[in-house]
Amino acid sequence: MNNSQNGQVNNKIISNRTMIDNDTFEIVDKYIDEICENPEFLCNNIEVCGKNTSIYTNVANVKDICKNIEEAKICDNDIKECIVLANNSFNESQKFVSTSFSNIIIPIPKATDKNGNQKFLRLPSLSGSKKPNSNEICNVCACMDRFARSPGSGFNDYTSPGQNECVYADDFEYYYYPYQIQIMRDNPNNLNNPPPVIVGGKYNVINSNIIQTNTEDDLSVINLYNLLTKNEISDTLTINFILNVLYKKNKDSAKELTLYLSSSKNKNKSTFGQSNNDSNSSSTDSLFSNLLFIAFIILLLFNLKT
Repeated sequence: MNNSQNGQVNNKIISNRTMIDNDTFEIVDKYIDEICENPEFLCNNIEVCGKNTSIYTNVANVKDICKNIEEAKICDNDIKECIVLANNSFNESQKFVSTSFSNIIIPIPKATDKNGNQKFLRLPSLSGSKKPNSNEICNVCACMDRFARSPGSGFNDYTSPGQNECVYADDFEYYYYPYQIQIMRDNPNNLNNPPPVIVGGKYNVINSNIIQTNTEDDLSVINLYNLLTKNEISDTLTINFILNVLYKKNKDSAKELTLYLSSSKNKNKSTFGQSNNDSNSSSTDSLFSNLLFIAFIILLLFNLKT
């Protein structure tokens, strides 16, 4: 009886004891801070980490962090280099190739050298990047920056997040010509009397007839116009290539080029107006007037078609 009573008294005494440790709270807080730095633990213990750490302040902040972490998992294998699925007419090894845009050459209609060999424009590569004015956090490919489209339904300008492949429309003329082959053929120590390279069954590719673009800036309509004309492509063929091949149905590009030609014409008119050689001035004015007239005709035809 006494033992039983003593046991009850002892239990009551034990339950009323208070543990005193002046450093407990600091130690526990530090412990929770450390374990909640692990993203996996953090998002599996949102309430604990949100309410008991000095790092994340509150539960709402932890939920936002975990949402961002979950979305970012999509980008674990984020793309860097965009490629294009292209027809291979270079040889019969395979019908299609997935390749960098730098292996693509585009024929410039009616532009040939003195021997009648076709001239081409070689595209630069295209890197993945965030889509402008979008909430997407993963890299995409701006296919339209290389005159292609995203495959699948919709045929969109941009790929979906995490995808890096573009395709060309059936009516867009281009050819796969590996840049490595061009380098090999340009080096006389690599090939002895190399055979001709025929693409599309009709074009004899001469490396000196390939005009190289290296950056995104090279493909802007103004820079491209200057690049092509400096490489002995006539103004008429250059304007036609830009507006009716690369940037067809693009009114902004048409207006930009037209305004540039108009501005160039007025600038040269002012410069040559100070010259005493009236015949040279008249000839220059006539040239730029013709260029401007051609540009407006092309723009007019373009607007009529659309």
